[in-house]
Amino acid sequence: MPEPRFPGIVLALLAPDIVIKAPGTRRRFVERLRANLEDALARNRVPHETVLRGTRFLVRTPDPEAAASVLRHVFGIATVAVVEAVARAELEDIVRVGAERFRQAVAGRRFAVRAKKLERHPFSTQEIERALGAPLARAGTVDLTNPDVTVHVELSGGEAFLFTRRRPGAGGLPAGVQGRAVALVSGGFDSAVAAWRIMRRGAEMHYVYCNLGGSAHERMVLQVVKVLHELWGFGLRPRLHVLDFVPLVEELRRRTGATLWQMVLKVLFYRAAAAVARMERADVVVTGEAVGQVSSQTLPNLATLDRFAEVPVLRPLCGYDKSEIVAEARRVGTAPLSERIPEMCGLARAKPAVNARVGVLQREVDKLDPELLERAVRERRVIRVHEVTAADLRTDYLFVDDIPEDAVVIDCREPELYRIWHVPGAINIPVAQLVETFRRLDRGRRYVLYCTFGTQTPLLAELMQQAGFEAYAFRGGIRAVERAVARREDAALAGEGEAGP
Repeated sequence: MPEPRFPGIVLALLAPDIVIKAPGTRRRFVERLRANLEDALARNRVPHETVLRGTRFLVRTPDPEAAASVLRHVFGIATVAVVEAVARAELEDIVRVGAERFRQAVAGRRFAVRAKKLERHPFSTQEIERALGAPLARAGTVDLTNPDVTVHVELSGGEAFLFTRRRPGAGGLPAGVQGRAVALVSGGFDSAVAAWRIMRRGAEMHYVYCNLGGSAHERMVLQVVKVLHELWGFGLRPRLHVLDFVPLVEELRRRTGATLWQMVLKVLFYRAAAAVARMERADVVVTGEAVGQVSSQTLPNLATLDRFAEVPVLRPLCGYDKSEIVAEARRVGTAPLSERIPEMCGLARAKPAVNARVGVLQREVDKLDPELLERAVRERRVIRVHEVTAADLRTDYLFVDDIPEDAVVIDCREPELYRIWHVPGAINIPVAQLVETFRRLDRGRRYVLYCTFGTQTPLLAELMQQAGFEAYAFRGGIRAVERAVARREDAALAGEGEAGP
């Protein structure tokens, strides 16, 4: 037998949902799982060779611990084990190798031996367990009910693989075998976990984000989607569709009743997601809604919203409470990002409707100009998530070249420079002071920061964004800021001239 190229071995067991399928379906699922597994290892730069043996993949690699860590995040893998010793598939060699390798591990502890054969041999699994257990019993105590250590022996392809630890995998079905879905995402705990749950059932997932919070909020949402993809989306190439929903919210505030704002907004979300789903040839829309979590998610309201759904809506978290969702977000890995993201969907201060009727809601929706939603879909930006780099996440979302009318402008220079000249209406908080005090600022406002050379404020803006603020650095130094103010003043004068007699 030729010497293997890589010395380390990892065994990845297929999830039961794959094993029980009919032969043709199982072959298709296994091939997709193989492609996803290869993508996972390649994306994480783990050298490897992979072969399928029965109901497990055998992965040879120089770094088995790294490979095992990656494979645990591939949907369709039930358990992962790093092989600690290899023997010939002969009873005598199994006993010799196993006794040498595990005598110290079982010393003074309760242990059991469990064997499995993937092909025929002249001895049974019970014979393996008794034969290896005998020398190990001189060091430890046999306990088949509640062992401290279990020595596993798996025979396959003329080899016996021995190990003591099985690690749980992601389970479920290989991503991509169950059609396409689009998930409505906000960056919060709920939508990310909902997307993960449907990915785990084999869906190819794409994303829709209806932006109510500007570029900083978009950046946070993209970070959540990126982490979800990097940790779990192996074999997938997701797209994030970003729609500008600010004009739609302004319109619904002007034209519709405050008690139904949340429900009208939900209808717009559903319709936007349905439009994207049709373009992506997706079968369903996925949301993070949970029964009773907020006013728009009462059972009557959800039933009403379903009447407006143009594509079937899946709500995988409908029976969860918030603590369960947050706990799952921590397991998935999106919680550290989601907990920094401010809630942007709460519109009404008036008591919201909890039992909206279809006809009443339809009349409110009909008050809106349908062209606004059509334009938001038509002018959406599509981000290829797998192509986004860390540099993209920093640079593209930190800078502005003009000062928005509603922004709080912070001059981060020293007071003497501020007194000489500053942007009209700007407040003066020097860099060192802002680092210590920015958390006291109003999180509901938008901030633009500038400094003398434009080199310090990007770091400050990033720090504020990471803490959940919508903050930007003005691109360039004080000269660029002066030019922007001059442009704004010239535009204001031109507007006055046009309005004159």
